[in-house]
Amino acid sequence: MEERLDKVLVTNEWRSMVTGARVVNLRTRKSDHSALFLGIHESFGRSGPGRRGFRFEMAWLHDEGCRDVVEQSWQEGRGQGLQNCIQYCGNRLTRWGGDRYHKYGKRINELTREQQRLRGRTDPVSLAEFQRLEQLLSCTES
Repeated sequence: MEERLDKVLVTNEWRSMVTGARVVNLRTRKSDHSALFLGIHESFGRSGPGRRGFRFEMAWLHDEGCRDVVEQSWQEGRGQGLQNCIQYCGNRLTRWGGDRYHKYGKRINELTREQQRLRGRTDPVSLAEFQRLEQLLSCTES
């Protein structure tokens, strides 16, 4: 049995005041429940054709170069205000991390797509394959 409890309720008055608000259903692998993310920033989501917003990759934490990029970009963007500094740092991390970890992202996407194909199946073969993919994803993201 599946239930969908992923709803957001707002008033028309709130929507007219917060025009940049968007809700995204975040899938998680560790649970059969999804989290809801409410973004209130005007540029939330795609900022151009085929482009997604900044996403921090946990694998970066295992690379000492990440700290250097953050510290350097934070120093360079310091006089631009907090929001601009954060955006500048995110842009620098995206360029740095994209070069280093692009291959991991592709593999994670492939495994995730395969898991999505199996989602909802309850036969033993599909369940075993889902668990195998889960193990591979856990190793890939570490």
